[in-house]
Amino acid sequence: MRNEQGENESYYPLILRTYIHMPAINDIVKEKEMQRLHDFEQLVYLFEDNEKNDILKSKERLVKVFVDKYEEMQKDDELWSTAMAIQMGEARYRYGLEDSFEEGMKEGKIEGEKIGIHKGRIEGKISLLLQLLNSKYHEDCSVWLFSLNDEQIENVSNLILACNTLQELKNQVMISQ
Repeated sequence: MRNEQGENESYYPLILRTYIHMPAINDIVKEKEMQRLHDFEQLVYLFEDNEKNDILKSKERLVKVFVDKYEEMQKDDELWSTAMAIQMGEARYRYGLEDSFEEGMKEGKIEGEKIGIHKGRIEGKISLLLQLLNSKYHEDCSVWLFSLNDEQIENVSNLILACNTLQELKNQVMISQ
C-alpha cells in the first residue's frame, strides 16, 4: 500500500481496503434483479440510493448486522462513551477551528480598536500639550514630553497652569510621581 506521495505506507499491511465507485451499483442493479444482489451489493445500493432513515428501516441481513452491532456497542458504556468522545472531538475539530478563528479575529479586532483609541487619545493629548507648552514657555518640549508615561502626561496637563517655568513644571511632575 502506498500513500499519496507514492511512498510505502507499511511493509506489513494488515488492512484490506475496498474502493467502491458508488454510482456503479445502479448498473449492477439493472443487470441483476434486486433480490439476486449479494449482501455487500445490497448495502452499497442502500448507501447510494436511499435516505439515511431508509437504510435503518431496511430488513436486509447485512444492514441488520450493522444495526445490531451499533446497539451492542451502545450497551457497553465504556465503549459507547469513548466513541461519543471521539465523535465530539472530531466535530469540535471540524467546526470549532473555524468558529474559534472567527471568534479570535473579532476579539483581536476589538482589542486592536481599544489599543488604537487609547494611543490616539495619548497622541492627541501630547499634541495639545506640546502646543500649550510651546505657547507658554517658548521652548520645544517634545523630547521631554515623549519620555513621560501616561500618569506623568496627565500630571503635566494638570500642572501647566500652576507652574511659571518649564523647569518648575518638570520638577513638579517628578515630585508628583
